Amino acid sequence: MLLAAVAAGAALYATYCSSCHGSRGQGSEVAPPLVGTPAAEVHLMLDTGRMPAAVPGVNEIARPPAFSPAQISQIVQYARSFTPQSSASPLPIPRRGNAVAGRVLFIENCAACHGATAGGASVGYGNVAPPLAGASPLQVAEAIRTGPGVMPRFDADVLTDHDIDDIASYIGFVHAHANLPRGPAAGGITLAHVGPVAEGFVAWLFGLGALLLFIRRIGTTD
Repeated sequence: MLLAAVAAGAALYATYCSSCHGSRGQGSEVAPPLVGTPAAEVHLMLDTGRMPAAVPGVNEIARPPAFSPAQISQIVQYARSFTPQSSASPLPIPRRGNAVAGRVLFIENCAACHGATAGGASVGYGNVAPPLAGASPLQVAEAIRTGPGVMPRFDADVLTDHDIDDIASYIGFVHAHANLPRGPAAGGITLAHVGPVAEGFVAWLFGLGALLLFIRRIGTTD
């Protein structure tokens, strides 16, 4: 069964991945090597639709995956064959967590980039911390453990598996309740989640504009 999955993954990899990542995951000028890459990172890129990349070298955003769950598993199995089994890591196994504890952990470790309600934001230099609405517990765990893009990797001595379950539970709670009148995202305008610098500029622009109009009004009053 495993050999059949690897064979099916090899065919998919040759068709959709090898032109950028190399025939045996050695990488190229437009894509990093997959040798030594954790299975969780490969799975995350495929499961979130970031790979196959529409344009090599572009900061990919999450979109519907191009492959079925079975096909993703097959490609991951094949990609693991590039790395000696002793150094290949398995996929995380998410479990139900505590959303209250997860909120504290999320604010401490994630909110600076993803926002307090996981809405995403710009983190500078053309990089974006994506919104996490709809992210599955497995995707959350994979991202925390592998650190895709400019995101730091959190090892078990920083965030335990139990901590990750709590964070994923909080993200799920926010996604399910965000639009309620008293939900986590109530009380403000997100301004498309473009980040605190740009949002602060917008606030100054409107604030100064209103102040100038007020000054002009009182200056022309008899």
